[in-house]
Amino acid sequence: MPTNVPPEYTMAELRYRKAATPEEKLEALKEMMQLVPKHKGTEKLRVELKQRLKKLQDEAQKKAKTAPRGGPSYDHIEREGAGQVVLVGLPNSGKSSVLAAFTHAKPEIADFPYSTFVPTMGMMPLEDIQFQMIDLPPLSDFAEPWVYALIRQADLVAVVVDLSQPAPEEQVFEVLDFLEKARIRLWGKQRPADQPNGNLKRAVLVGNKLDIPGAREAAKTLHETYDTDYYVIPISAHSKENENAMKWRIFESLEIVRVYTKRPGHPPSKEHPYVLPKGSTVTDVARHIHYELAEKFKFARIWGSAQFEGQRVERDHVLADGDILEIHE
Repeated sequence: MPTNVPPEYTMAELRYRKAATPEEKLEALKEMMQLVPKHKGTEKLRVELKQRLKKLQDEAQKKAKTAPRGGPSYDHIEREGAGQVVLVGLPNSGKSSVLAAFTHAKPEIADFPYSTFVPTMGMMPLEDIQFQMIDLPPLSDFAEPWVYALIRQADLVAVVVDLSQPAPEEQVFEVLDFLEKARIRLWGKQRPADQPNGNLKRAVLVGNKLDIPGAREAAKTLHETYDTDYYVIPISAHSKENENAMKWRIFESLEIVRVYTKRPGHPPSKEHPYVLPKGSTVTDVARHIHYELAEKFKFARIWGSAQFEGQRVERDHVLADGDILEIHE
């Protein structure tokens, strides 16, 4: 059966054949995959292109692993901001679109699978804090071990589901299956008591492409299937629908609080709050300021969750999000 590829594809294929470096080959091959028509006559060609793409990506990852000291390493990414959130999903789930929409990162976005083969990072703002968001390569039988290493180190896993595809609940099941094989178990609303903490990661389900016709019904199905166990957040990276709902759900799932400080007789500093785990006390904040202060301060006053403004509190007083703390030495 004829493939009937357009002239632009032929030019991209010529650039691929003349490419002198793996990077040039990869760019040309991605362009070919975007240009090849999608019909029965091109099925074999599209499979071949995907195989070529996977081979080039594997070579690029091996090159990164064997790079001299100081070269790229993906086994660990330094945590930044108020929490580290990894975007996890199947090929073409829209993870890169989510990263591009809600951070200043500019990942490569394509309508073919496996366009992401290295982690891409961006910072997602929420009021006066930011979350570090990392777009990972899609989960598959070929996923590199470092992909799972980065999932293990993250504070939160955001499972991105393509709501434009049928049976979104099966996408989640497949993601959970890949993670189970890597001995990673997700939890959403209730932490399992029978699992070691090292095997557990908290997660939310992010249903993307809500702007596509039929996606709202898919979101309803996803909610009905998984709402008992996970928070389900339907969004559109294209229109940014439910952006704030997603950000606040991530904030709540990270189980953190923001605490502001003030010096006696001065207004509070509202620009850079201390971000601590939920349940943190006055002493914990003092320790973040300086370890000696935690030992010697006399008392503290808080504004916010106190019974009255400026209430004097003890060292072990548990702070709430938005509290203003004044420590007296």
